[in-house]
Amino acid sequence: MTPLRTRLSRLAARHVACNWLPLNRGPGVVSLCFDDVPASACQAGAALLEAYAGRASFYVCGSLTDQPEQGQLCHSLADLHSLAQRGHEIGCHTFSHTNCAQHEVAALARDWQANQDFFQQHGLRTGGFAFPFGAYDLGSKLAAARRFSYSRITGGGRHVGRADLAALRAQPLYAASTDTAVLAQLIADTARDGGWLILYSHEVSNTPGPWGTTPEQLELALHLAQQSCCKILSVQQAIDFFRA
Repeated sequence: MTPLRTRLSRLAARHVACNWLPLNRGPGVVSLCFDDVPASACQAGAALLEAYAGRASFYVCGSLTDQPEQGQLCHSLADLHSLAQRGHEIGCHTFSHTNCAQHEVAALARDWQANQDFFQQHGLRTGGFAFPFGAYDLGSKLAAARRFSYSRITGGGRHVGRADLAALRAQPLYAASTDTAVLAQLIADTARDGGWLILYSHEVSNTPGPWGTTPEQLELALHLAQQSCCKILSVQQAIDFFRA
């Protein structure tokens, strides 16, 4: 696909094939996500969520299990089983961390199936899907919608009034680039509007890389959510809450 066709396909995907979830006015919801699932997210990240009576969504690439990624050790099977037993959501992030906007649907189907086989082999129940790099186009959006209960992208911002379950926007929570005042305003606005804010990161470390958060920043986000009377729910829990 040419770069122009790719851009047009991505633009079309924002506006068609939407699966709208109404967000009835009520308490705001903040959801935390961890992509690739470094071991520090399973341990320090999950512990902080639980200290605030919250649960998170962890989007797993089976090929990264027990492997290093950008200097961070990724999750183990024991980590994933422990998260699931404690009520966190285990989601799909492709098996090979595949850029879904750069592959044909048939190749994506094989990669998704490899990840689902990995989950099944190890007795893990899974929830939704997060596009690696937030990269998607119309074909991958349609294909993911047929396979998963929801799909999460990036793009930033809040959901107010309704949310597209085929392309849920998420806001980065990165120590290197997230402005504290902006984060606080997003959470305050979410509480005021009864909306939904999805935050995503990778590792949770005192010395994170460009796509990770610190324990202090993560706890600040949780504290602000709790202080604003927002519910702290995994993505699937949030969907169930809004549907109820």
